[in-house]
Amino acid sequence: MKNAPEPVIIRLAKILSIIFHPLWMPLLIYILVRWLDPYYVGHSQADNFVILLLVINIIAPALSMLIMIKYGMLSSIDLRDRKERFGPYLLVIFYYALSYTMLRWKGPILPPEVFSFFVAVVTSLIASLLINTLWKISVHMLAQGGVFGTLMSLHALHMADVTVFVIGAVVMAGLTAYSRVRLEAHTHGQVYAGFCLGVAINWIVISFKIMI
Repeated sequence: MKNAPEPVIIRLAKILSIIFHPLWMPLLIYILVRWLDPYYVGHSQADNFVILLLVINIIAPALSMLIMIKYGMLSSIDLRDRKERFGPYLLVIFYYALSYTMLRWKGPILPPEVFSFFVAVVTSLIASLLINTLWKISVHMLAQGGVFGTLMSLHALHMADVTVFVIGAVVMAGLTAYSRVRLEAHTHGQVYAGFCLGVAINWIVISFKIMI
């Protein structure tokens, strides 16, 4: 007997979860910052260096998780099981911490907001990792909150016109939240908590230009 086909709404939710996966969000945030912030002054080579690091931070964790799946260390790249999240979280934190170190001490001259952005990503992941030991928070929504919080911090710092992009970020967050709840990957509370945590950390760290 053939398995019944997946409902269209479930397929759509899966597609949305991939499109708005947290691995791509830091790259999206940097591109938005570079485009929107009139105070961002940087050489094109510096841009290329940061973008290269962010692309590596997409590819390297994804490949690492696929290898872990192959050897039975993870059940899926979606990390639905809270207990499976510790290793992948540490990997992503390691990659971003290494990238920050390269940028801060070996990389090109960049505005302080760029360094703060990397600090915000690492801080968000560490906070999420600690919360995950007790409760499953949505990392998809943590990333969406990061987009929103970064846009608001740009407005607070430099009065950048982010109105249209804030509306887009809210729509993107709403679609992501819907997909995670519809797939039963998270509860409503978990998606709300992830979004609020992402907003708070990114807004505070970037607005106050916190660096290590």
